[in-house]
Amino acid sequence: MTLAAAGAAVLAACSGRRGDRLAAEEHEVVAPSGAFTAIVVPDGEELRPTIRDASGEPVWTDDLPHVERYFPGIVWESGADVLWVLSTDHGDSSVRQDEAGAWVRTMGGDGMPEDIAELAR
Repeated sequence: MTLAAAGAAVLAACSGRRGDRLAAEEHEVVAPSGAFTAIVVPDGEELRPTIRDASGEPVWTDDLPHVERYFPGIVWESGADVLWVLSTDHGDSSVRQDEAGAWVRTMGGDGMPEDIAELAR
């Protein structure tokens, strides 16, 4: 299965509005603030969830390698610039800006909104 096919499978698995919320290689998703986007960037045989600023420059790239077989679910919270990485490879995590403006990951699903938890199931 190609990376594009894996992304399509993830999107197809989620119906309607949910599928539109998930970032993929060819589907960049805008954060609630409109200031950032999320996309999945291929890196050789690995996939790297990435957050970009309004100019398209990466401000955070996942340092954990994801593989095509376990295409990660990448989705913004509905009301906040918090990106959730739903991964069967590494477990779920959230990424948000700290007080200094750096993007940091928190491993685990603590505080995961119910609509995101539904996508993780």
